[in-house]
Amino acid sequence: MLLTLGAAYATECAAQPSPKPDTNAAADAETVTPPVRYFFHDLNPDALVRDGRRVWFKPIVALIGDYTFFDQDDASMSQVGEQEDTADLRAGRFGILFRSKGHLPWEAYFATDYQESRTREDDVFQLYDFRFRIPIGRLKLDLGKQKQPFVYEVVGLSLTNPQQERILSPFFVTRSIGAQLSGQLAGDRMTWAAGWFNDWLESGATFSDNANDYVARVTGLVTVSADNRDYLHVGLGLRRVGPDAGGIRLSGRPESNVADKYLDTGEFQADYSDELSLELSWDRGPFALIMEHVESRADAPDSGNPRFSGSYLTLSWIITGESRVYNRALGYAGAVAPIHRSGALELVARYSEIDLTDGGIEGGELGKSHFGVNWWSSQQWKIGLSYGDADLDRNGIQGNTRMVLARVQWFY
Repeated sequence: MLLTLGAAYATECAAQPSPKPDTNAAADAETVTPPVRYFFHDLNPDALVRDGRRVWFKPIVALIGDYTFFDQDDASMSQVGEQEDTADLRAGRFGILFRSKGHLPWEAYFATDYQESRTREDDVFQLYDFRFRIPIGRLKLDLGKQKQPFVYEVVGLSLTNPQQERILSPFFVTRSIGAQLSGQLAGDRMTWAAGWFNDWLESGATFSDNANDYVARVTGLVTVSADNRDYLHVGLGLRRVGPDAGGIRLSGRPESNVADKYLDTGEFQADYSDELSLELSWDRGPFALIMEHVESRADAPDSGNPRFSGSYLTLSWIITGESRVYNRALGYAGAVAPIHRSGALELVARYSEIDLTDGGIEGGELGKSHFGVNWWSSQQWKIGLSYGDADLDRNGIQGNTRMVLARVQWFY
């Protein structure tokens, strides 16, 4: 799971209601409600915040540790090689969020990230985020290295998602350098964002050889309760992906950070690729249903103008009664805030399909079932365990991989 942190997380935390204590005592309206003393104690949210005369700033820290077990049949091993049981420091991230208190309330976020070398194609350490935000009336202009506003499961905070890892990775990039303008509409029931991105400053390639990506996303609340806990969210995303030195490549792992690339089109010559995403999130208290579908069409005559697609359906039940409160400013569901000392317990079921085979491209077809349980032991600690069963059809071979992922995460 590529962790999604930074200014968005700090904004979300500020928007979340404080959890109520686990007590049956009658509440006195004039009494200050004490915070929940979780089994795993949280660091005070303001402990590391510094509020100066001109600048407010807060560090953002996240640590994720995984252990993944694999079980493959012979066909799978012939397709992708043996996947070894692996312990993994999934992410070690440190960032600082700055907010100006002057006449122009600018915001800046910088983050570095560590991942073990076997799970990343380039440097172990990365400057992960380098973003400046400038308000223009009610609009926000973001400049620098940041997310592209496309695909719900990447725009949302991955460390708060029901599932451990994302599946639609062939259709997005985690960070890009560019400019993005965003805002809200319809009495804050809608969000919109549009941006242009080109990574030539970081890739080492010339500007013309690097891809120009144009991205837009709009979301709306069809229904929403006053406390933002019961809602129906819909969204639409559009993305035109440019070629790097004339070529485009789509690839992805089977919801695993340490598995090899099960899906891979290889690089093929194309002028561009157009992508469309449709998203839906229906939440009714502790129950949630999330659906998303992406269509991709490449303008690549030599390869038969292939079409690719990806979809998933996620069901979540927080059996202890909590719910993910909708964040209207960001256009997605927020974090789980446990209301009991023992934390919140969530059951998750998910099915996904990715198809990267069409025309002259044999990128593979993947179908995967996922079942998991999350113990949100506090607002900062989570322990998760999930089981996945993935079927890969590629190059005339059908292989099966089963995997178990255990995770411990802490973030501030």
